[in-house]
Amino acid sequence: MNDFDYRAIGLRIRKRREFLGIRRQSFAKMLGITPTFLADIELGNKGFSLKRLNQICQLLRMSSEALLYGDSHPGKAYASIWEMLEQCPEDKRRYAVEMLAMFLMSHDEA
Repeated sequence: MNDFDYRAIGLRIRKRREFLGIRRQSFAKMLGITPTFLADIELGNKGFSLKRLNQICQLLRMSSEALLYGDSHPGKAYASIWEMLEQCPEDKRRYAVEMLAMFLMSHDEA
């Protein structure tokens, strides 16, 4: 089993946090940690628990797979679609899935 690239994970956390317009101090407060500890996580100097991973993923609205493995992970091709569907309320998710199915059927080359 390969070790995680904590520096790359931290960079993905920082980039997503900044993309969402969340300041480090605010994000640290949401997580219940100090801004210094968050900086250490973002620099790859410190790790974090599964509980913290879940918290980070929920707050940043991203999957743990995307956070841990980034763009190069094999499942990444569909991760953005999956994440959007997960964020939809149940009633809207059904329509989104139906629209995607219709789109795929209309572009079927068979």
